Amino acid sequence: MIRLPQSPIGKVLRAAGGVSAMAIAGQLILVATIPVLARLYSPADFGLFTIYLSTVNILGAVAALRFEASLYGVKSDAQAYVTVKLILLAVSATGVLALTAGVMLSSTVPVRAVDLVWLVPIGMAGAGLVETMNCWSLRAGLLRDFALGRLILPATMALLQLMFGIVHLGGEAMVHAHILSQFIFIGFLGVRIFRWEDVCGIARAPWQTVFEKARREYKFPLFDIPATVASFAINNLPAILVGSMFGTAYAGYLGVASRLVTGPVTLIATPLSNVFVAEANKGGGRRHLLGLARGLLILAGGLTSLPILALGLAAPQLVVPLLGRPWLPAAEIMTALAFMGAVQALSTPLQDVPALLRRQEVRLVVDAVRTVLVFGPLLAGARAGWEPLTVIYLMAAGGAGGFFIKTAASLYLLKQSVQPDETSPRSRCIALEER
Repeated sequence: MIRLPQSPIGKVLRAAGGVSAMAIAGQLILVATIPVLARLYSPADFGLFTIYLSTVNILGAVAALRFEASLYGVKSDAQAYVTVKLILLAVSATGVLALTAGVMLSSTVPVRAVDLVWLVPIGMAGAGLVETMNCWSLRAGLLRDFALGRLILPATMALLQLMFGIVHLGGEAMVHAHILSQFIFIGFLGVRIFRWEDVCGIARAPWQTVFEKARREYKFPLFDIPATVASFAINNLPAILVGSMFGTAYAGYLGVASRLVTGPVTLIATPLSNVFVAEANKGGGRRHLLGLARGLLILAGGLTSLPILALGLAAPQLVVPLLGRPWLPAAEIMTALAFMGAVQALSTPLQDVPALLRRQEVRLVVDAVRTVLVFGPLLAGARAGWEPLTVIYLMAAGGAGGFFIKTAASLYLLKQSVQPDETSPRSRCIALEER
């Protein structure tokens, strides 16, 4: 029997407090502008933005070929510089590839969305750089700077969308606001977390060492890319498919509903995940991480899952006064997504466990199963001609099951990594080892 240490909930709360406070401020600004944006932009405008954002989220997650996750566990600055140079090379290559593919497929894109051919690669590269800077901040333990980023990115996007809507720049202005917010984030956070010595070190990193790093970390592109694409597709591709099946207005309903339901995940569960990664990079032994995971699940359940369920039940009474009667379908979709969001909130704090333990193959298998559970109902609904809400309810049920499997897999990996000889006091000081 392995005795788990007492869960350090107080420490987690203090560490997550700063990140959560900034994230809450940013998300509150984002949510507070939705009622105004709903009157400045049409559901079809929201649908176009949702399709753009969903595409960027999927492609941006693999823009750096997942090498940004290899920053976790890197101990020396020299190794970190090599990794960042590899990431910049990967982002440049994938951005050019996405632009080329977009130009080749531009003839098949609807007229209203044709400008996305040029905008998606920019947003994709920006997303890759944003995630890289987040990983650098967590690796270096710069939680305060990371927390500022959690405020700046959503707040600037929301405020820019509001300004562009007031001057009637059209639906594409929502996309332009997103891209501009990325540049603001990159500029602000880059000045805070990178020293001039870091910039010089990245520039001077030998290319031979960069390519050796790529070969050594082959598991990240080999296993992480398919798993990440599957994971982000589960969260983002349904809006694209719903839009193609039922029109861009329904994509807008789904996009707004998802933003409202997953708000508590972004506010609380995601900062808990960031704290988990930061604690893992400090070391302390895997038994410590298992006890920490237990505490995170308790926190996520009480502070995130329950509010999401309550929000889903109250959605029919809240949406019409908040957004207006044209957005009534979004209320029913929020109710459908609530249970999936509650389970997602439990899964999010432990989402980086496979990467931390270098078990990307497990993540690939889990996300493949989740993909089937989510997209099976969508494909069946398209073939059978089901009503939109029926398809969304079944998709949400499959998504909830997938997140449950993901949580169980992360806990299993943590428990398997705890060896019997780690019960000695000396072993408690052993840092998280790299495989």
